[in-house]
Amino acid sequence: MLDQFAAFQWIYANIEAFGGDPNHITVQGQSAGSAATQHILYSNLTRDLIVGAIVESGVRDPHDPHDPLCTSFAETYTSLDEALKDGDTYLSNLGVSSIAEARTLSMEALIDGATGTTRDTTIMFEAVLDYYAMPDTYLNVLIKGLAHDVPAITGNNKDENSATYGLDISLAEYLQDLNQTYSGEWVDRFLSLYPANDSTTASGAYNSMFTDRSKDHAPSGQTSGAYHESDINYVLNNLYAIDKPWTAEDYAIANKMNDY
Repeated sequence: MLDQFAAFQWIYANIEAFGGDPNHITVQGQSAGSAATQHILYSNLTRDLIVGAIVESGVRDPHDPHDPLCTSFAETYTSLDEALKDGDTYLSNLGVSSIAEARTLSMEALIDGATGTTRDTTIMFEAVLDYYAMPDTYLNVLIKGLAHDVPAITGNNKDENSATYGLDISLAEYLQDLNQTYSGEWVDRFLSLYPANDSTTASGAYNSMFTDRSKDHAPSGQTSGAYHESDINYVLNNLYAIDKPWTAEDYAIANKMNDY
């Protein structure tokens, strides 16, 4: 996060020399980049430097560390204690005793020091809930109003996390996921729209819920629907960068999304 903040602050300080307006910067990112966008939106270290944020396919729920339902690094963060332990392990792997020594090493050595034989043995440099770069948990940031007071656009693609063919979840799993996402009166209101009383109805309600939460145009020439990342070429209006049988409708949507 500090690296990203530093890059952003450099842009803020220098964008005018490239014809930009430092007082009219909107941050934008997709997937892991959307998490980075939210960190800029939430942090006091970037306070008053942006006028808006666009968060594409990002953090869907205000997860806390160790949430068993959280499977994506874009949705969670590491506690400060865990991060400090990882730092000690990292320095040990590098064969040095201080950050100053680590800074004398090559990039290749730094990468090797973090890389294990499996994901579990690889040191993952994730977002850290340090109450410095990140002022509080995602949920508390929303509850306490700690984010920058600027307009935000957010959403997900229809087929990146929606209807799953042959889905078979239990009623308990459906309710557990529901209670991780909503609370209080919202649970009752949600269940009135997507009721379930057994595995079959729970699976159907789960699929219906995600389908209704996301509506998208699917790119031409493929069978995965509006898949994760399929929005990027439309947003950046660079359909030419991907070899697909684009149609006039695709180009019209790209023009409109890019204009937004």
